[in-house]
Amino acid sequence: MISFQKRLLLLLTTLFVVSFLLLGFFLSVTLSDRIFDSKKHELKNQAKHIIHMLNDEKNIQYYLRSEDTAVDQIMIKKRGKVIYKSDSLDVIKLKERLKTWKDYSVETEFFRDYNDDNQALLIQDEDGYSVYLIDDMSELKSIITQMWEYLLLIFFIVLPVIYIIVRYVNKSYIAPISEVTYASKLLAAGNYKVRVPESSVTETKDLYISTNILARTLQSLNNEQKLQRNRLETTLQNIPSALLLVNNHGDVVISNDTYNRLFNNDGPSLAGYYEKAIAYPAINQMIKEAIATEKTINETLEITINVHQKYFDAAVVPVLSKTRRKLEGVVIVLHDITQLKTLEQMRKDFVANVSHELKTPITSIKGFSETLLDGAKNDPESLDMFLNIILKESNRIQVLVSELLELSKIERNNHLQLTPVNLSDKVMNCVEVVQSLAAKKNLIIKLELEEEVVVQAEPSKLKQVIINLLSNAINYSTDNDEIIVRVMQQDGLSILEIKDNGIGIAEEEQIRIFERFYRVDKARSRDSGGTGLGLAIVKHIVEVFNGEIEVDSQPGAGSTFRVKFKAL
Repeated sequence: MISFQKRLLLLLTTLFVVSFLLLGFFLSVTLSDRIFDSKKHELKNQAKHIIHMLNDEKNIQYYLRSEDTAVDQIMIKKRGKVIYKSDSLDVIKLKERLKTWKDYSVETEFFRDYNDDNQALLIQDEDGYSVYLIDDMSELKSIITQMWEYLLLIFFIVLPVIYIIVRYVNKSYIAPISEVTYASKLLAAGNYKVRVPESSVTETKDLYISTNILARTLQSLNNEQKLQRNRLETTLQNIPSALLLVNNHGDVVISNDTYNRLFNNDGPSLAGYYEKAIAYPAINQMIKEAIATEKTINETLEITINVHQKYFDAAVVPVLSKTRRKLEGVVIVLHDITQLKTLEQMRKDFVANVSHELKTPITSIKGFSETLLDGAKNDPESLDMFLNIILKESNRIQVLVSELLELSKIERNNHLQLTPVNLSDKVMNCVEVVQSLAAKKNLIIKLELEEEVVVQAEPSKLKQVIINLLSNAINYSTDNDEIIVRVMQQDGLSILEIKDNGIGIAEEEQIRIFERFYRVDKARSRDSGGTGLGLAIVKHIVEVFNGEIEVDSQPGAGSTFRVKFKAL
């Protein structure tokens, strides 16, 4: 595209050339008319003068040959007969040329010759005489040529002036407008950092200043908008609740990271119509109802996600425009309450289990006490047996309460004072403690201990963990068997391993053995005085030590409990 400067220069040059040509043509015609009018007047006066002198033959002859005539050729006729003509005048040729001149005549008695010889003819008739005066008009051509030379000189003087004016106008007015236009396009495209240099020209200075103020204002608004958008996006992506936004067309336009994490959406964010994008009918039904009623819908949803049952406190809130109260979309908030539900169920189970665990010994104590009061106390043998049973059940209650308090204490105060402890030495000390219990079942405790295996732990709690695991291994082992205890370092970990050849644990029960009051073999556990809290206490203590515990077991093939600590 041709630049505005070139177009303006071309336009002004064209106008100037056309004006120059029209002026030249006008001046040529006007000047030619003026000169011919002057020549006509001059020839008329001279013709009249000649006619007046015709009666004086001597003077007329003298006059015609003198320089005062100022005429190139003269011919005088009297009643159609030539009485005088200039020597250079060809009468026959004159007759031929009269035909041409008459075609271009402007008056009946004055003719112009537009041929190269540039001659003028005047025919004056008076008193029976006809005077033909022919004069040279070559001076007209010279004057016209000189006029065009002057005009051409003016043209070449004015043309650079036009160029300079165009350059000045372009630099002072057009270029600033172009710069502002270009800057406006960049602003429209979102580049708010663009600025235009301020101009010294008064007419464009305000335009530059206004454009820069607009750019700075837009940049400030854009930065503020980006900040607000980033804050909103950060808030949406980091709130603990799953969030969805559906527009008034039913398309999902926002899904935060929490939603993708909770609902295992590893792909891109949800998009498209909500019934196709959201794979959970319960959520879709709430959205459909909220859109239809334009009211907030609150429900507790139970949803299966990858075979896992999860619970959500769900709310679908319609978004209405402030002015027309028109539905613009709905916001879906899903708060995961699975853990709360689990804790609630655990609390119920805990109360039920504690009640059950206390009910059995209390019932026994009450029953035997009533029996004694009914008269059995008079029988020394029955009295002794019943009192031993009451003592045993009381001890069970005491152990249960003590372990509950211990578990509660560990959960409440999970920051213990940890110190480096030699794990192998601690295992040997604990084996000595339970050796008498193992001897009752004729069990052999085999030790495979690496030296200098040090872990970060609280000594008394570590002892509690080891004794609890050893006691379980002894209780669930058959007589005349062996228990293997290993301490080793492997892959940057310090590992305690206790293996027995007891009844083993089914795979479906292995994930529950660390729950409170859970027993693999309930009868055996109660007979041994167990409360079902031992492994729960072990698990909590190990986690406080920043370790982990796992079990590897098969029914009938025994169990291996493995505790892993970070090696020092």
